[in-house]
Amino acid sequence: MDTKNKSIETSKVIFISIVAFVVIGILIYPKPVFESSKDGLLLWFNTVLPSLFPFMVGTYLLIELGIVNFMGVLFEPIMRPLFNVPGIGAFAWIMGLVSGYPIGAKITADLRANGNITRVEAQRLITFSNNGGPLFILGAVSVGILNKPELRLFLLFIHYLSALSMGIVFRFYKKETTCKKTFYKNLFKKALNQIILKQKKEPKKIGLILKESIMHSMEIIVQVGGFIILFSVLSELLREFLILDLLTRLLEFPFYLMGFNKDLISGLVLGIIEITNGIKILGASSAPLYQQLALINFVIAFGGISIFTQTLSVINHSDIKPPIYALSKIFQAILAFVYTMIFYPYIEGLTHQTKMVFNLFQATYQSNIWLQTWTHICAFLCVFFILINVRMVFRRKS
Repeated sequence: MDTKNKSIETSKVIFISIVAFVVIGILIYPKPVFESSKDGLLLWFNTVLPSLFPFMVGTYLLIELGIVNFMGVLFEPIMRPLFNVPGIGAFAWIMGLVSGYPIGAKITADLRANGNITRVEAQRLITFSNNGGPLFILGAVSVGILNKPELRLFLLFIHYLSALSMGIVFRFYKKETTCKKTFYKNLFKKALNQIILKQKKEPKKIGLILKESIMHSMEIIVQVGGFIILFSVLSELLREFLILDLLTRLLEFPFYLMGFNKDLISGLVLGIIEITNGIKILGASSAPLYQQLALINFVIAFGGISIFTQTLSVINHSDIKPPIYALSKIFQAILAFVYTMIFYPYIEGLTHQTKMVFNLFQATYQSNIWLQTWTHICAFLCVFFILINVRMVFRRKS
């Protein structure tokens, strides 16, 4: 108990020191702080809000309507043997891959709060479900920062491979817990039954569900915006107080031993604090491309302290242990770095050919109206087929 109290006191001292540092910095450097906070606000308003808010509303609706339970039955034969989590965890994993930080953690916390998964399963799930989104990796990093769209699949592959690796590693977390092996017949029918059971157990009007989803999502997205602004200011103060220069000098020798360009150090330090600014500096450096990619993948996998605090804000009402999650992100970042160094030599000679293929496919798709039309028709038919099956099951139950 004494050890626990000491750790709490230490964390309070650290927090008070950071607050004092920020307040003093605001008083000494008001103009740089104002500019950095404005940049953080614009980043949140122009990028984070429009990209994350629809996903947050959508995921809340899917949970309340029982679609999560539907997916849980379908994915049980995959998720249980591979990650030792129930099939319902596939929803957090997939949405985390599609929408990015901190959606995976948010859904995991919601599943835990609703009693869909145990504490141990939530701890396993969050280690691989909370990741950077493809919109950020494919658009902002590969095209916007590196200006190398031919590398976008490589960046995405490394990021998802490192996340998948963490899921497999942490499946053995608390391995004394029994691992259920459930394989069903008639999976689709049983999955539809889960939607019906959810609606009967917790009947809610659509208007109420929609209202709750918007209010809940806005609360979370505003918290995320506050963290983005705070860490934009903190990053600027590190520059103004020359702390960034001090950290750069301390890391020069390890970079020398690895044979890495020292121009990358400031980008790495800022990336560990706030991911976007760090990646911008890494991408603008004169270092060899493989070094840039290795550290960029490291930073994306880790997520930065800013993302970590955002994650804490969405799981603080659950019993998920933050230290285990932090450890998993550190391991994932190291794996992403190692995977980049391993796989880059194999794709280095293919980047030109890959770029030609991407350009050809993009030109073909944009110019071929028939291809676009059939893509939309196939997507519509898939949704229509699911709705028809849902209706048939409802009729049988009634």
